[in-house]
Amino acid sequence: MEKDRLMRRKAECPCCARRNFLKQFGLLLGAASLSQSMDAAVPSAMGSFTDKSSAVKVRLVFSIWDDVQERKTWPNVGFDFRALMRRITDILNSRVDGVEFIPGKAYDIATVSKILSEDEAAGDIAGYMVIQMNSWPDAANNLAKMTDKPLLFCSYPYSGIGGWDVTNSAILHSKRPNYAFMSSLRFDDIVGVAGAFSALGDGNGDDFVKKAEAYRLSHTPEPSQIIVKAGPTKCLTPDETLAKIKGMKILSVENDDKNIFRQISDDFGIEVEAVKFVEVNDYAKRADGKKAARLARKWKEEAQYVETVTDDTLLGCAKLYYGMKQILADKGAQAITINCLGGCYSGLLDSYPCLGFMQLQDEGLFGVCENDLCSTVAMMVFSVMTKGLMGYLSDPAIDSSKRAIVYAHCVSTRRFFGPKGKEYPYEILTHSEDRMGASVRTIAPAGYPVTTVAFNFSTRKMALHTAIVTGNDPDDRACRTKIVAEVTGDFEKIYNEWDTFGWHRVSFLGDFSKDAEAMAARLGYTVVRES
Repeated sequence: MEKDRLMRRKAECPCCARRNFLKQFGLLLGAASLSQSMDAAVPSAMGSFTDKSSAVKVRLVFSIWDDVQERKTWPNVGFDFRALMRRITDILNSRVDGVEFIPGKAYDIATVSKILSEDEAAGDIAGYMVIQMNSWPDAANNLAKMTDKPLLFCSYPYSGIGGWDVTNSAILHSKRPNYAFMSSLRFDDIVGVAGAFSALGDGNGDDFVKKAEAYRLSHTPEPSQIIVKAGPTKCLTPDETLAKIKGMKILSVENDDKNIFRQISDDFGIEVEAVKFVEVNDYAKRADGKKAARLARKWKEEAQYVETVTDDTLLGCAKLYYGMKQILADKGAQAITINCLGGCYSGLLDSYPCLGFMQLQDEGLFGVCENDLCSTVAMMVFSVMTKGLMGYLSDPAIDSSKRAIVYAHCVSTRRFFGPKGKEYPYEILTHSEDRMGASVRTIAPAGYPVTTVAFNFSTRKMALHTAIVTGNDPDDRACRTKIVAEVTGDFEKIYNEWDTFGWHRVSFLGDFSKDAEAMAARLGYTVVRES
């Protein structure tokens, strides 16, 4: 019966088949409230603008690299921001009474200095509103240091969340006065919090902050009553876990930091060996072409949807998988982490490893993105501790409108509960930021608790928060897999630690937060609760 159902789905036209698939797994139910398309996220300005002759003047700074994106970063290469920036400016000016928003763009200290010089000459700018449109241009951080005028920092959905997360927490830690922030996938919240600038009409920066904070808190919903599908995860003790991982090995592709290698060995008993791109690529080239072709066909047949990814691309990914698996076996390793984009963009790696990582993780091995050793160690330690749960490395986005965190990346295991667990549906799409190669969108089951961790080796700290999966967001912007989860505990804490732990987190479907805290204590790591 299951085979017949899948055959019927694949016989449908691609659009209908995908829509039915999304409906089945809850992707379209309320999807518009999670995040609309880039064009739909900002409605057109309606009605005439209010009289701005006596309005408070605010510089609206779009933190952006280019009008038409050339860089391979969020939301994606080639994105044209021009109409979007005009529409954002128009709607703020049409809907926020008593404030005039004057647009500008900046991405570094030089472009911020230019804006500040122009504003000083004009003499009438009362404050600054920054909207992060790409992940890493640095307008907000420079403004925070270079002007003491009121500053509001907002993220735009799935466009610049990494830069927003890290910069916002850094500014919070600096205790800068007159600072307010908002990270919401609902554009109305950006408009609403911008209304706080009306308080500057009386020249009171404190009232601006109070008004912005009151809006953010009042528009962050209370915890919902979610029926949780699983209780606490049964775990090994810290000593049992450390005994099992002692002697395990990570292959670190294009990283030769002996100090980090030594600390991982000292703290966890895990060996790290440096490997070059060329060695991994040579293993892929020597992989059995017939076996790789069979696996590529299998991936394609089992995927619920395949978008603009060629058979040759899938074959290259399958050969890389077999190459990675063989080099792991030859070197006695259980994990491989690769500076994947550096390898692909330099031409030293012929294929993207996303599908190969998925396959390795489904088999209980560890394939980890971006040569992130902190996340690789976290994935290994807590997979062993939880008797086989498989972690998911992500670039999280914060959505206050849903009290949510969205775990986003272009790869994921299909078997969150380990090699013998259920295989969840997935799609094959291009890698999102550059629209090249092949990557994965996996559909996580709703209702399960999530335990999310991150190590910081230099400070000997471990970040920890918990959440409950509420759905999956199919938005086309940014990374392909987007697991949406409602944060449990104190949501306001979720903003605080991105500058100290970085953007990455590793999430597991299961609640083992007390066991994770026990592991941190055993290692001598301080636990930093993020919720």
